Amino acid sequence: MIKIEELCSTNDYASEIVSKGFVPDFTAIVTEFQTKGRGQRGNYWVSEAGQNLLFSIIVHPTEIPIKEQFILSQAVSLALREVVSLYCEPVSIKWPNDIYVGNKKVAGILIENSIREKEIETAIIGIGLNINQLGFEGVPNPTSLRAESGHELNRDEVLAQFLSRFRQLYGEMSTNAVAIRSEYKARLYEYGKMRQYKDATGTFSGQIIDVDADGQLLIADANGDLRRYYFKEVEYLL
Repeated sequence: MIKIEELCSTNDYASEIVSKGFVPDFTAIVTEFQTKGRGQRGNYWVSEAGQNLLFSIIVHPTEIPIKEQFILSQAVSLALREVVSLYCEPVSIKWPNDIYVGNKKVAGILIENSIREKEIETAIIGIGLNINQLGFEGVPNPTSLRAESGHELNRDEVLAQFLSRFRQLYGEMSTNAVAIRSEYKARLYEYGKMRQYKDATGTFSGQIIDVDADGQLLIADANGDLRRYYFKEVEYLL
């Protein structure tokens, strides 16, 4: 584990050390503060210094076919959801990989893959998990483990819990992929519920019915038509 007081981004730092040579699986880069933390869809991850968990993990999932690479996102999301659920409920995964407590976001995941020929050479998994922060500015629906549980938590303990569970699920990605995908689907935020979404054609009512192996979200709309979406192509209307 590499601990650095302040970084622009743990993912950027991880990418830098990977570019210099082989880095062992499960190498973790942890920081107290990110000056330019990044999230999904080009967003920034804003976090108060010394209050939360900001880290990246480096792995080499070369045995996973590129077309099935979403299994890594599912394994990470499930591991993080399980750890959060030790402290509060209800916890779900908002597709593709945000962690929600009720209708509030407690964690975000950003996975950046390096592809060589037909395999994933390296995956850098960036995670921001709100632990002890209580005040948030400029974020629409944030929460933290402390806000939900009512008490301050030991960040190192939470990190150790996550790394342990993620190692287990990572080792099962090839041998137990069906179970991981099934559990992921069952833990999806608003799974099977009729709600409002927005895509390039406008707003519509629909319900999530599945997620393909390549990460496509499948929504059945109110007319019974099946709609398929990749990342950034559909938006939940909260």
